[in-house]
Amino acid sequence: MITARLSAPRPGTVFGAAALLFAALAAWPWLFPPVPSVRKPAAPPASAEAPRLVAPQPLTHYAAIVERPLFSPSRRPAPNSSAAVAPAADTHYRLLGVIATGTRKKALIVDGARRLEVSEGEALDSWTVKKIGSSSVELASPTGGTLLKLKPSMIEPAKPQ
Repeated sequence: MITARLSAPRPGTVFGAAALLFAALAAWPWLFPPVPSVRKPAAPPASAEAPRLVAPQPLTHYAAIVERPLFSPSRRPAPNSSAAVAPAADTHYRLLGVIATGTRKKALIVDGARRLEVSEGEALDSWTVKKIGSSSVELASPTGGTLLKLKPSMIEPAKPQ
């Protein structure tokens, strides 16, 4: 009968095998990098509507900025400043459109949440409508005059379905 005798492994052999194993584990990510999984982005549902743009707040909403200037130490407007008198008409009002029928013209003006329809010669708070053009309105007051111009819409029109 043949008997095999197993001898105990030497410490140097065990440490050498362990060092080789750790070196192989450390080099594994560089030798065999993981394959990134590529997923296609999900398509939006067919029933989803396009996002709608919202018009900014009217300028009268920001009146506190004019009333309390940031770089003034007292946070009050200077006594000779024109901002302390009254807001200008071109920042206070916005021209929506002009309606002309024959010789008669009307202007559609927005003042915050109010929508006004004015003709030439009518009063608009402390302003008087002097002249209505095809895309502008001339306003006059005792302190001077200004011109409201028709601006392009900021809201995208709805597409017909």
